[in-house]
Amino acid sequence: MSRIFLRAAVLATALSAACAAHASDDGFSWRFSGFGTAGYAATNSDDVLFTNPGQLKGARKGGSALVDSRVGGQIDFSFTPKLGATVQAIAMQDARGRFRPQLEWGFVSYKASDNVTVRLGRLGWPAYLVSDYRYVGYANPWLRAPLEVYNLAALDRYEGADLRWSHDLADGVFTLQLLEGHASSPLPESTERNARIKVNQLSGAYATYEIGNLRVRGGLSTGKATYVSQNTDMLAAGLGMAGYGAVATRLLPQNNRATFLSLGGTYDAHNIMATGEYGKLRSSGLLGVAQGWYGTLGWRHGDWMPYATWAGYSKQDDSDLYAVPPVGPLLPLSMGVSQLAAGNDQHTASLGVRWDAASKLAIKAQFDHVRPSVAGGTFTKIQPGYNGHPVNVVSVAADFVF
Repeated sequence: MSRIFLRAAVLATALSAACAAHASDDGFSWRFSGFGTAGYAATNSDDVLFTNPGQLKGARKGGSALVDSRVGGQIDFSFTPKLGATVQAIAMQDARGRFRPQLEWGFVSYKASDNVTVRLGRLGWPAYLVSDYRYVGYANPWLRAPLEVYNLAALDRYEGADLRWSHDLADGVFTLQLLEGHASSPLPESTERNARIKVNQLSGAYATYEIGNLRVRGGLSTGKATYVSQNTDMLAAGLGMAGYGAVATRLLPQNNRATFLSLGGTYDAHNIMATGEYGKLRSSGLLGVAQGWYGTLGWRHGDWMPYATWAGYSKQDDSDLYAVPPVGPLLPLSMGVSQLAAGNDQHTASLGVRWDAASKLAIKAQFDHVRPSVAGGTFTKIQPGYNGHPVNVVSVAADFVF
């Protein structure tokens, strides 16, 4: 893993040098920025797998550097005072367990007026408080964004357009962002190259207000979700052959309406940092109804900031809505349906510390005491016989920008 990460870092540095070598003064300007995280995480249990959202491989007792490590670069172009473009690429573990670069953002922007900007292309989905810099670890207080909220929806980006309108309000700035497009996100699966969730007719509206040391963001997205997977297709076919086709239709999302609501805020002044966020996903079928929240309080002392986080997550139990009798040849189908529709929950208490070792380098350590349900909470690859016992996660990371 270390060789892979260093190779990606060298590529990012080479990209920066190449951009500098080809800079010109013929009417446009550009700016390159890079970021990365070298991290390591380990748990005290082999019964579950600890991952970030969308990852196939993760950490158990043996530990892993694949969970949090990443490196990325961004180039912002300005062609005229009104017309620009942005390209961002990040190398990190994907849904097939590979550590390779992918295009995160790629869009053109047009400033129609002092207050209105229109963007078109591949854009970041702005549903979360730190969506604009979620993978820039240096910009975040924690070692990783709390999974109880950031694991609710599987989207990071979408293809489409947005419109941003900003206006001075009182002593702060109010920004309204409207979006429209579609999204497709791979699902963690080693044997299925096409396993993914697709969202068509995606639209949303988000408001951000910044005043002094306070920043608040909230909004709603909605779209029609489809779950594409050979495993779920086989389950649907089996249910149909057994006479439970109606259960398959209701359980497995095919253009089902899904909505995601979120609200969060951060206050950062003097030696106090406080942040919190709430999110709720609502859909029929497999996605179901789930919600998550967290609150973090940190105290700055020179270059050090210890912090504590309390977070919770819950998914509604819909087993009764999709019941298949667990008898005879129906038993495998019943177990598959129950697993997809079962309820789930988790609570996590975290303690961490951030040390700003240099102007562009932060060292972090974090301890998470996670109490999931027998369904595993946000953990994956739950082993048979797991009884919901608490799991401890220990992580260290170096976040840097360049």
